[in-house]
Order: sequence, then C-alpha cells, then structure tokens
Amino acid sequence: MTTLNRSTVLTLAAGLALATGAHAQVSSQLVAIENIEPAVASTVAPISAEKPVIEVVFVLDTTGSMSGLLQGAKEKIWSIANAIATAQPTPDIKIGLVGYRDRGDAYITVRTAMTSDLDAIYSDLMKYEAGGGGDGPESVNQALNEAVTLFEWSSDANALKLIYLVGDAPPHMDYQDDVRYHDSCAIAAEAGIIINTIQCGNMRYGRDLAGDRPAQ
Repeated sequence: MTTLNRSTVLTLAAGLALATGAHAQVSSQLVAIENIEPAVASTVAPISAEKPVIEVVFVLDTTGSMSGLLQGAKEKIWSIANAIATAQPTPDIKIGLVGYRDRGDAYITVRTAMTSDLDAIYSDLMKYEAGGGGDGPESVNQALNEAVTLFEWSSDANALKLIYLVGDAPPHMDYQDDVRYHDSCAIAAEAGIIINTIQCGNMRYGRDLAGDRPAQ
C-alpha cells in the first residue's frame, strides 16, 4: 500500500511540468527565496496514515500566450488531482482554482472556492479559455496572493497544503498597489503552505519569477 506524502505530490507536480511543454521547468520547492524556503520546510508535518488531509489550489495563467498550452495544462492539472484523490490511504482532499490574466483584460482573477466536490472543480477548470495579456508580464502577484489569503485553508497542523502556480510569463513588478510575491510567499510559509512554480512552454524571458534578476 502506498502512503501519500510530500514527495509523492511533488513528483506529480514534475509530471505536469513535463507534459505542458517541451521546455517546461518545475521547482519542487517554494519560490527560490533563501530566507523563506527553510521556513516552509520546517512547517511541513507528516501526514497521518489513517486519513491524510490535503488541500490544493491550482493558479493558472489563462492569458493569450497560453493558447497553445492551456488545454494540455488543464488536462495534466486534472491528472494530478485524480492521482492525489485516488492515492492510498484515500485522502480527505479539497481543491480550489484561481485563473488569472492581467489588468485591462476581461478579468484579472476568477476563483473557485476550495471544495471536495471534484466534479464542480473539473467543470470550472475546463471552462477556462486563453485570452488577453499581450505585454509579457501578467498579474501573477495578485493571483498568488489571492491563493494564499482568500481561501479557507485548514488550521490542522497535519494537513498538507499546496499551491501550484502554472504559467508562461513573469509577474508585473511595476504595479505599485500590488502585493508582491515575496510577501505572499512569507505569508504562505507562516501558514505551512507549499508553493510550487511550473513554467509552461518555451517563452525564453530569461528571468526568474520576480522578473527582476537573471535566472540561475
């Protein structure tokens, strides 16, 4: 019998990254910020073998540049959700969604509250269509902050809480009233939420998530 653990889930994340584009890349740790990653690692508690509690929010770029990647990303996100839901021992799983574009588009973000109704999640996930964007960076900062702060995350210390940020472009760092991803990551670390970033496609902007320093 396979016990679902943090390693299993992160392996599944890597599978999504590989399937969403020839040049997809995956980070199996929190966004590479030196003073935050150790804090997250120290807050992860072992999952009970009786009834693992897992909460997942998928944050998905739905801008126009994802048009050739979006369907594959949605299908693989759902593959991850199914793999987690059918693992043994069977977990108590809730999933939420954030679709994001950019300011001036039809929407900046659209959310589906965390729920155990996986049919409802599937329906909302498959409704996403690519559109908007156009200037490179997107409203990643806002989408990530909403995933961290606007969902009803469990206070159970044994719950495994995960965010998958899936997209092909960096965040706007020039929006003065934004909550930058550094701050959202710090909040997530305090709450024991693991953030995984997945780059889709082959957009070679050559920057890290912040868009303000060269990728290592």
